[in-house]
Amino acid sequence: MRKKCKNIFFILLYFFIFSSTVYATQIQSPSAVVICEETGRVLYQKNANEKRKMASLTKLMTSIILVENCDLNEKITVAKEACYVGGSEAGLKPNDEVTAKDLLYGMLLPSGNDCAMAIAYHIGGNIPNFASLMNQKAKELELESTSFDNPHGLDSENHYTTAYEMAQIARYAKSYDSIKDAVSTIQTDVIFGDRTVNLRNTNSLLRTYPYATGMKTGFTNGANRCLVASASKDNLNLIAVVLGSDTSKIRFDDAKTILEDTFNNYKSYDLSPFLNVYIDIPIIKGISKNYVRTYSDKRIEALTEEEYSKIYVSQNFIQKIEAPMYKGAYLGTYTVSIDDEVLYSKDFYLEEDILKKTPIDYFKDALKNMFNTLEPI
Repeated sequence: MRKKCKNIFFILLYFFIFSSTVYATQIQSPSAVVICEETGRVLYQKNANEKRKMASLTKLMTSIILVENCDLNEKITVAKEACYVGGSEAGLKPNDEVTAKDLLYGMLLPSGNDCAMAIAYHIGGNIPNFASLMNQKAKELELESTSFDNPHGLDSENHYTTAYEMAQIARYAKSYDSIKDAVSTIQTDVIFGDRTVNLRNTNSLLRTYPYATGMKTGFTNGANRCLVASASKDNLNLIAVVLGSDTSKIRFDDAKTILEDTFNNYKSYDLSPFLNVYIDIPIIKGISKNYVRTYSDKRIEALTEEEYSKIYVSQNFIQKIEAPMYKGAYLGTYTVSIDDEVLYSKDFYLEEDILKKTPIDYFKDALKNMFNTLEPI
């Protein structure tokens, strides 16, 4: 009996040690994910593909539509329908003249639903048209479990996403410096019509977590507390999404927990040495020489030390080029992987036409070879 208890003790001890080296604390939020900002690789997930309401995280997509359709210095007249929409507001009044940039900040810092509506009416003319633009962008980003019904995120049956897909939206949004700057701003002044308004960011991590770089909070009765939180530490840039938290404290604590655990378990590795590609394919009966190409692209990836040691490279290219073969023809694929997970893959195509030799070309080659073999007297 004592030996049996001893075995159970060691089993439990092993389980505790093993689990603590991965993620030490179980989070309370029902759905969450952490991705590498540079590559989109998932580093942590909990029910990350579960469809849920997103509340004001919606405004990250609204921001994307804004910066892709407007000059940020453009003056926008606030439609009457945009004001007094309910929920959080930044303080717009009908017919205010406001720059697109100030609307962006009014939407992302205090989460102004009125600013989101003003943007939607300006770009789409009405809410359904603007939602259509949002869904079109989601389709371009290959998001299959995301649907938008409005620009602000108030609860709607056809308005939902997943933690994973929201992280991909956030990653894309951060590719725009204007959005990146806005979500990292703690507070600022803007001009709404004839008055100056001070805006304060609702993301408390910017004030309490030293590695935080911004993003967006959200809340509705249907969605509960939501958060997209980005952070940077030791050259590693992460994006965390937490959906459905019961309280604001839980969403911030959970985000900080999964970000910290990810920083502790992953490092930033430069994969560019693995991306050096040399292609030498024999050309049969063609005018050109053998097809040679080199390729290298700096790529930063978040990996554990064990994963880095298991990286392998595979090349799958055609064995020969039989002329004629024309520009755009598929040559092969270069892949960098860890076990079955593909970290990087690139297809290569012919960049020039390979024409078939004519009898005249063969005659020229014969003459060239003859003169090259003549020894000097």
